[in-house]
Amino acid sequence: MRRRSLTGPLLLLIVGGLFLWRNLHPETPIFELLSLYWPYLLIAWGLLRLGEVVVWNRQGYRSRFTGGEIVLVVFICIAGSGIWQAHRSGLRFTANGLDLWGQPYEFAVSARASSAGARRIVFENPRGNVKVTGGDAQDVEVTGSKLIRAYSSVDAERANAATPVEIALDGDTLRVRTNQDRAPGNQRISDDIEVVVPRRLAVEARAATGDYEIADIAGDIEISSDRGDVRLARVGGNARLEIGHSDLIRAIGVQGNLELRGDGSDVEFENVSGQTTVSGSYRGALDFKNLAKPLQYEGTRNTEVHAQAVPGRISMDLSQFSAKDVAGPVRLVTDSRDVKVEQFTVSLDLQTERGDIQLTPGRAPLPSIDARSGSGRIDLVLSPMALFNLVATAETGDAVNDYGPPIRKEVSGRTATLTGGVGNGPTIRLTANRGWISVRKEGTPSSLPTGTLSRIPAPAKPLKESESF
Repeated sequence: MRRRSLTGPLLLLIVGGLFLWRNLHPETPIFELLSLYWPYLLIAWGLLRLGEVVVWNRQGYRSRFTGGEIVLVVFICIAGSGIWQAHRSGLRFTANGLDLWGQPYEFAVSARASSAGARRIVFENPRGNVKVTGGDAQDVEVTGSKLIRAYSSVDAERANAATPVEIALDGDTLRVRTNQDRAPGNQRISDDIEVVVPRRLAVEARAATGDYEIADIAGDIEISSDRGDVRLARVGGNARLEIGHSDLIRAIGVQGNLELRGDGSDVEFENVSGQTTVSGSYRGALDFKNLAKPLQYEGTRNTEVHAQAVPGRISMDLSQFSAKDVAGPVRLVTDSRDVKVEQFTVSLDLQTERGDIQLTPGRAPLPSIDARSGSGRIDLVLSPMALFNLVATAETGDAVNDYGPPIRKEVSGRTATLTGGVGNGPTIRLTANRGWISVRKEGTPSSLPTGTLSRIPAPAKPLKESESF
């Protein structure tokens, strides 16, 4: 004969009583108590079951663990271990509910040091924003604020004392350290600092998260960050940026080379005297203006852009590409974009899988052109004085000659071609696998059906240097 155990109901009463007490007295640290003392539930259960076994055996009753009790023991072990690990990692329950990192406490930070003997300055600030401004003074001055998340003011004060901002000379390198690694593992610290440095110094920074604003620096700049935005203005040297994820990368007035690698949204480059190189996945608006040397871009949707220089501007997003006043050779490869290119020189090599193309070379002498569209329309606008040799093929579609003689149209099955030329000019090859081709003179409207090329937006307005920050 078997009797049912009372330990399960008693344990439920104890646990229910604890949570009732928590509701009536929110200040009681029930979560902390359970994380530390949950093994006592198993000990109490074992003692109660041991007493039951002794008493019931004397009375001739059998007693053994049921399947439900075994499941409950396993559940308590898993839940208790999880609560204990969460407590060690900094998880807390307060009167206001779940609190991962505690309450915020803010402290002022400041430091000052001479830059004598230094050639560069390195920022070691894992979390927080950094603003650097070059000046004529020879000292480095740091001001700002530190935000510490802790569970009490005592813990915050202790963390603040353990993480001072330091400026140390290491050979020819000045290191600005925020020492966030000295904080306890369950506290979060970020330092937002503003630094005035001699403009002659090179600047280097390594961070996990945080934005950077750097201006009026004559030396090189190198920034490596997992996440954050970057704004550069009036840089005398080279700039190299490796940003894991960003919402905005902006650089205006860089005298040296500019290199960007990473992933993000918007990119704005203007007035760059050196070579510009961009590689990564950028899904927002990209604007390039007044680039004196070659632009090389390799990005999302298998997009490649190469230009010898950009005296005018190039803008693009995920749906369109537009360029005006670009020095060639120019190469553009993209999967799916509407393309509009005006006033380009030397040569243009263009390939798109889907999208309309509008080309207006403009200036003389005319550049050579090789444009291919997988699906879309091609509209070529030529000067009446241009010299050229045209071969245009619409493999599945139609071709419209709005230029007039000496261009001739031929149709063979579903393929239409336009051939002809004026004088001894460069070769223009246009190929549309599925779509229409139109060739016309400047000032002459296209007879193509409306509603296609009008979808190509105009390039973005140029940036003003005053908008850099």
